Amino acid sequence: MTKRTILGEKSIWDLPKTAFLCSDRFSAGSVLKTYDWTEEMKRIERCVISGFQSRLETDVFEFMLKGNSPLIWVLARGMLDRVPVKLREHIAVGRLLIVSPFSKAIKRTHRGLAFERNQFIVDSADDIVFAHIHTGGMLERLIVRKDAMVRVLARESIN
Repeated sequence: MTKRTILGEKSIWDLPKTAFLCSDRFSAGSVLKTYDWTEEMKRIERCVISGFQSRLETDVFEFMLKGNSPLIWVLARGMLDRVPVKLREHIAVGRLLIVSPFSKAIKRTHRGLAFERNQFIVDSADDIVFAHIHTGGMLERLIVRKDAMVRVLARESIN
């Protein structure tokens, strides 16, 4: 990883941050728990940091954009050349920070970059919420600081 590059309101980085991560495979129970958790984060206007890449992470991003919470979107690639139109207003009003811990030359995401990005997220957060951890999956291999508060919303089996 190279030095991080940022786009958006720099002061968001200094806020207390809750990391949100979810396996690509998750249970129905984790969806309901995640939606309840998301409503709570919106209500207290907590800063959430995530890659917002898995299906459930993307849902959380969409829900959070409808509130006032500051958000940090960490890319698993180099910085975007263009910000998606729907995100420009959130950057303009100072509630969205886009971060890339990778060289701008990296244009495509892959599993290795996603793992490094997720490790960057947990290293940067004050507390961590896993919506669902799939046994044997990438999230289970992350190294979490001993002083970080960790919450797992669901860890049921998926068939």
